[in-house]
Formats: sequence, C-alpha cells, structure tokens
Amino acid sequence: MKLIIDRIENNIAVCLFENGTTADAQVCIFAGAKEGDVVNISIDSRETKKRKEIAQSKLNNLFEKKE
Repeated sequence: MKLIIDRIENNIAVCLFENGTTADAQVCIFAGAKEGDVVNISIDSRETKKRKEIAQSKLNNLFEKKE
C-alpha cells in the first residue's frame, strides 16, 4: 500500500491513501519524510511470526508449573 504525505501541520502528517481516504499521523513515524513524499507500507510476515513465537514462549514460561 502506498500513501502520499499531502502536507504537514503542527508535526502531524496528513496522509492521502491510494483509495482517496486520508489519515493523520505523527510526522515522527516518517523519519526524514517531507510533503509530497510517497511512502510504501507493508506487513513483514516473517517478523510478525517471530515476535508471536517469542511472546508465546514467554507466556508458556510464565505459566509453566514449577516443581
């Protein structure tokens, strides 16, 4: 998915999506971006899976029976 940083107002980036909708976001999440920049947004499935496995491992350790 792509978005365009339409404008920046008071550290808020007004973002225009491909489907015509807009959303506001803190400008700090677009490090170094400026008005008119096109930003690609993607989901990192591999990293998501890794983080879920780590969280599940921590949960399992938390509730593991101690003898």
